[in-house]
Amino acid sequence: MKIHDQIEEKLKDEVLYHNLKNFATAYKASKENAYKGLDFESLRTRVHDLKDRDLNKVMQQFNQFRDNVEKHGCKVFQAKTGEDACKYIADVMKKHNAKYMVKSKSMTSEEIQLNHYLEKEGLQPIETDLGEWILQLANEHPSHMVMPAIHKTRQQVAKIFADYTGEDVDPDDIKAMVEIARRFLRESYFKSGVGMTGANVAVASTGTIGLVTNEGNARLSSTVPPVHIVLVGYEKLCDDFNQALDIVRVLPKSATGQTITSYTTWIKGRTPSYKNEEGIKETHYVFLDNGRLAFFEHPKFKEALKCVRCGSCANICPAYEMVGGHVYGDRYIGSIGLILTALYQGDQAAKDILKMCIGCRACSFNCPSGIDLQSLISDLKLVVGKKYGINPVKKKVFKSLVAKPDRMKSVLSMGANFQFPLTKTCKTNNEKIIGTVPMLPKEMDFRKFPALASKTFSKRFYKDGYDQFTSERKVFFYPGCAVEYFYPEMGLAMVKLLQKSGIQVDIPKKAACCGIPAIASGDPDNAKSMIFNTLDNLQGPKDYEALLVLCPTCGGAIKHEFLDFSKEDPNRYKKASMLGDMVTPIGKFLEENNIKFKVKGNKKVTYHTPCHDSRSLDYSAESFLSNLIGKQFVPLTDSNVCCGFGGTYSLDFASISNGILNKKIENIEASEAEILVTDCPGCVMQINGGLMKQEVPVKVLHLTEFIENHLELL
Repeated sequence: MKIHDQIEEKLKDEVLYHNLKNFATAYKASKENAYKGLDFESLRTRVHDLKDRDLNKVMQQFNQFRDNVEKHGCKVFQAKTGEDACKYIADVMKKHNAKYMVKSKSMTSEEIQLNHYLEKEGLQPIETDLGEWILQLANEHPSHMVMPAIHKTRQQVAKIFADYTGEDVDPDDIKAMVEIARRFLRESYFKSGVGMTGANVAVASTGTIGLVTNEGNARLSSTVPPVHIVLVGYEKLCDDFNQALDIVRVLPKSATGQTITSYTTWIKGRTPSYKNEEGIKETHYVFLDNGRLAFFEHPKFKEALKCVRCGSCANICPAYEMVGGHVYGDRYIGSIGLILTALYQGDQAAKDILKMCIGCRACSFNCPSGIDLQSLISDLKLVVGKKYGINPVKKKVFKSLVAKPDRMKSVLSMGANFQFPLTKTCKTNNEKIIGTVPMLPKEMDFRKFPALASKTFSKRFYKDGYDQFTSERKVFFYPGCAVEYFYPEMGLAMVKLLQKSGIQVDIPKKAACCGIPAIASGDPDNAKSMIFNTLDNLQGPKDYEALLVLCPTCGGAIKHEFLDFSKEDPNRYKKASMLGDMVTPIGKFLEENNIKFKVKGNKKVTYHTPCHDSRSLDYSAESFLSNLIGKQFVPLTDSNVCCGFGGTYSLDFASISNGILNKKIENIEASEAEILVTDCPGCVMQINGGLMKQEVPVKVLHLTEFIENHLELL
């Protein structure tokens, strides 16, 4: 089934929608409570640093771990591939005439598809984690790394149990269903000749593994059968218990919002076993490579091997929340799943699912290992885009239009003059012309579109004489494409405000794209052309107090991506570095310069935090706005959750974009605000278009427009 067909199937699943929505909302509150009183940034920095190692260090840890466990008579096998690991485990079972093997939850076994291999060999693996067992009975793979059956309702589980047991199962009697699972699984531990677990940590200095669970099944799997197999990736190694405890400290908090799980189990050496003829358990450690060791040497992708498998990148991902893990990932789920699919299974397997990332950066800021997941996904998009190509129409538009500023200006100016016969137009509640494009496919017709401005921002800036204002205090303003061609009033509102405050505003001589559309689409060559165009048209930073942006995505590009793309060009790199340090959102600039206002009117106002304001520029104007207008401010639930725009993402994955937007609109309506303020023209385009399409009477304004219309300078 093609990726878009899979998406449409999941979007129609109301059970999945409600399960994931309810969990996402509850998770945020639980995680915040779990970390209360702790310094999350400090903890994740420690975890990141203890896992920051090269291949030489990892092999030192492995050799120390191996020496320690072999002293106790344990056996260690290094599996180069997934098939090597599967064969070794099957051979151990055959040697002991063990038809059955009980397994605690192991994503590493999902990675190598161990269950399928064993079943083909006539062996029977039995999942003992409740969620995993449910899915094994349903012949499905997990949809979440920590909560594998999150997509199932109790009614669906009751039917699965009824089909398996032949008994009547009451879906409202949770206790009875748990008893069914206990009854059938408990006997499995005693009839199985082998038990298998993974390991959340492997402590090199002592040869100890740590298991973090909520059901106790890992303890039973590792103790009752006479043979214990531990399947573990090299990335789970750490030096000592101090490091192990740092990992165990963040894992449950980030995974499920628990302060600590029900069971934290430490196993060292071989434990007694009444079922083994020697009176002591036979223990095997299977260390899986499957591509890991090579990536420990990679300058950037080795970051992915710092993952502690908490699944939190899925918990806060707006795209995952819409479609679940059976689409958003493969054997691993969420943002890390997109990356690990590419690393372990190859870019062919990952090239379609990588495109599903909307680029909101929430995963990077939520990761307890401090992995910049979004950056890795962007890099992989560029790799697969270069190798397999991108949408040919996009490619042509980027190369022939967006990467050529003069041509883009001419074409869009012409488009502004001839657009109205192609649109159904109306006035928005803030008097801007907006249109519905009748040629769009139905799934893309979920919002109204703004019309191209009749005059660009730059043209109005010079025509109206704003360039004639001079002052000793000067800032440079990069308008970006949205302000330049769609929303010049946002930029002009800022210019007028700053000039009234005695500050000169200069702009680029030529409007050029920041390159983010090409980067997000996987087109490195045209992205580089766009970035170089922009760098060459930005003034040198020495004469300016700040480089102001009204689009945080553009600001984030200047601050981060410009450095990546200019690193082989010393002059441009130096300029990019200096400009990046100066990038400032307008709200932050107003706060830092103590520019004072008073409120006009008594409208109820709420605020949506753009993804790249808080996560690329480390700023949100929410507190600034709240302090300005006091009791008129109404907090927005999930203010910092993506609105679903993502540039061309809202066309490429219109159904997901629409679903994310609908959740945002639900929260806006619940706030009962009359005005929604945000700092991003893309968010204005998405949210205002959606509100108009649904005829919700809430005015959407950029912060600069809100200040111009509803505040006065003191």
